[in-house]
Amino acid sequence: MLQYYPDYLEEHRAWPTELRLHLIRNVLKFFDVLPRHIDLEQRLSSMLRLGYEARNPLPLDFYRNIDKKIDALKFERPLASNLQSSALGLAVVGISGVGKSLSLGRLLMLYPQVVFHNHYKEKDFNHVQVVWLKLECPFDGSTKGLCLNFFQAFDDLLGTNYFENYARRGRATTDEMIPGMARVASLHSVGVLVIDEIQHLSEARSGGSRKMLNFFVELVNKIGMPVILVGTYKAMSLLNSEFRQARRSAGLGDFVWDSMKEDEIWDMFLESLWRYQYTKNECLLTPQLSHTLYDVTQGITDLAVKVYMLAQTRVMTREGEDEVITSSVIRSVAHDSLRLARPILDALKNGDIRELHKVDDVLPVDIETLLNVITRTSNNQSSTSLIVPSTDSNEKTPESISEDCSKEQGTSSEQQPEQTSPHSQKVDPEQVDVASPKSLVGIGIEGLQLGVPVLDVLQRAGCLTPSNEHLVG
Repeated sequence: MLQYYPDYLEEHRAWPTELRLHLIRNVLKFFDVLPRHIDLEQRLSSMLRLGYEARNPLPLDFYRNIDKKIDALKFERPLASNLQSSALGLAVVGISGVGKSLSLGRLLMLYPQVVFHNHYKEKDFNHVQVVWLKLECPFDGSTKGLCLNFFQAFDDLLGTNYFENYARRGRATTDEMIPGMARVASLHSVGVLVIDEIQHLSEARSGGSRKMLNFFVELVNKIGMPVILVGTYKAMSLLNSEFRQARRSAGLGDFVWDSMKEDEIWDMFLESLWRYQYTKNECLLTPQLSHTLYDVTQGITDLAVKVYMLAQTRVMTREGEDEVITSSVIRSVAHDSLRLARPILDALKNGDIRELHKVDDVLPVDIETLLNVITRTSNNQSSTSLIVPSTDSNEKTPESISEDCSKEQGTSSEQQPEQTSPHSQKVDPEQVDVASPKSLVGIGIEGLQLGVPVLDVLQRAGCLTPSNEHLVG
């Protein structure tokens, strides 16, 4: 039900070039089901059903309980034991271009979005159930904008007037709209709320993102509505900022969606993709072609599909040459068409964690890995001089603190092992030995450049003791 393979006939190869160039766009519609899609489907299915267990709309006190839940959310009161939620949250984070939003959208389409109930067990039962609702976080991270989108989505879906009644045509404040969102979601028994591009909340002005994340937590805990947050790796720090949110997001396990590895899953994907070939000459998929396409796209499915399409376009439009896809053609297309993404793809290929950290929606870079990189590469730098005015001859300079650090660790600067550059190999935090740094100043500067607090860097490097911690300002 998820897969989509566009119609394809071998006879298409004989069509004129101008027609085949149109047919080749079918590659963009191709959708192959991978194990990760099955995993995500199972989690979504469990979330929907588990969330409904404690939200039976048949009892007479259904609407009275909604009022109690809204009051508990509005005034931050605990819920009675008989109103406890059975819902869970899920965070789906990963690199851009791997198909998170597309896959989740196709999964949601397996369910009817709206169910109009009229009868149940030979009794009249009028209820409008919204099984799922998918919203995109506003590009500016505005929490008010997200609230407005919520009410507008319901009006578009059901023909209601919630935008006017609860948002007052956009004049209501966020604090006024949040209880209204919870009420509407409860009245229509929303099965799951999906918020895409959640990393945009990090752009919200002070306190905005925290307020909205807390609201999502309360939707799960008190209203009993499952919430799925979808975003790039940039959202990871946002989701981890609140322990409660991290706990709820991991209700069904963390779903981290990285690019594909060059393994049997990649081979299966590429074999399905490769059949959509519109060149006059059939080009069989070889291990060399498979490796080349992976090398230039690093397993990012969106890029792999587009490079394959553009490679066919190039050989079709070349005059006087056979229409054959080769490794050189694939590399040429990738060089010409992926110029903006090339630095990031090269960094992914080489494990260049410094370059990847500059684009925080590409790769998850945890602080432990950063600290290992900072402290390790700082050993290769010469000691940095820093002139510090001092009125006390006993006051220690950064250089003297660094020397003390080396003495405390039992390693002199001359004895320090030579380290390799992080640009030449991938950084594994479990295998990196952090040697004592030659320069605290160098470490501090590197930490600031990577956005890591200097205090954390120095503590990780083992250069802070009770005797010298007060010297760091």
